[in-house]
Amino acid sequence: MRLVVTGGGTGGHIYPAVAVAKEMSRLLPRTSVLYVGTGTGMESKIVPREGLAFKSVRSSGVMGKSAVVALKGLANAFMGVFDAVTLLRDFRPDVVLGTGGYASGPVIAAAHLLRIPRAIQEQNAVPGKTNLWLSRISAVTFAAWDYSVKFFPVPSRVLVTGNPVRSEVLEETGKDESRRFFGMVEKGPAVLLLGGSRGAKTLVEAGIAISKRMPEGTSMLFVTGAEYYPEACRALGARPGDGIEGASIGNIILKPYVYDMAKAYSACDLVIGRAGGMTLAEITARGIPSVIVPSPNVAGNHQEYNARALEEEGAALVVREGPQAGSRVAEAALGLLGDPEKLARLSQASERIGRKEATKEICHRLMELARTGR
Repeated sequence: MRLVVTGGGTGGHIYPAVAVAKEMSRLLPRTSVLYVGTGTGMESKIVPREGLAFKSVRSSGVMGKSAVVALKGLANAFMGVFDAVTLLRDFRPDVVLGTGGYASGPVIAAAHLLRIPRAIQEQNAVPGKTNLWLSRISAVTFAAWDYSVKFFPVPSRVLVTGNPVRSEVLEETGKDESRRFFGMVEKGPAVLLLGGSRGAKTLVEAGIAISKRMPEGTSMLFVTGAEYYPEACRALGARPGDGIEGASIGNIILKPYVYDMAKAYSACDLVIGRAGGMTLAEITARGIPSVIVPSPNVAGNHQEYNARALEEEGAALVVREGPQAGSRVAEAALGLLGDPEKLARLSQASERIGRKEATKEICHRLMELARTGR
């Protein structure tokens, strides 16, 4: 099997492609994988660290840009198709998978011109404009949610699989072992607050409020994001550590970032975070209840729709941004910690809708597409 995966710009586009690439290599050990992205996007740094071959094409944003920037983006995309045609002719893939972002357009378009079997994967409940267009020239679209199907121009070519989650995120480690890894207390309920790599002010405010009112015996792994880490440490009277070592005060562990998400999920009983498609995929694949705060600062308000998908299934409490949002998040989280039965119901619903086999299902369908062309 020779597989090209493409996508980038954000981790939400990059990590699904990485997950599929690694799972395909596990299922078919002789698989050759090439990741195609842009030379300036996050993927250019992340993908080589993941041990995958990487090549770049020219591409940049068009949608929602000024006229001058959009024209430049169209020119880059046009040139990117030529770049991609050259790369695909050299690599000779059996199938191409796009996961969204600027790079996907030129690469999937080039695969269409060269008549190479191709598919796309959409992480969010409301599809992005690039994937909506690419779905017209792709044999199959892998969707994360049933809610998404109605948006695509050819619903019959949409397969609802869930989002592909990296196998390392699904690794189960013992709760006690995971808590020791982070220096948390080993008994009692624990909260994982995910502020994101950059941080989110509402979530940090919520974490500070929870920290000051946590019931006795409760602990929290408070991932602030780099921007808000010093502020959170000051607010709680903790001395910041170097790098990602973090700080601690009482039962609260503060970190600017966490790399070992499998252990972070294993350590905790409740997650508080944003409503990115991949975050929700990981939470539900692990069957963890959550308090979700959709970011309003995303294209198409897609996080709101992602959050609704969990809320309607009874797998999460959703708090919208607005006045006193941090306090409202804290109230919701503390209420759940004080109501074990409700927390258990949310956990059962999260596990019910989680799709641990999404990555494997997508890989098997890509194998079929490579074999039959449809």
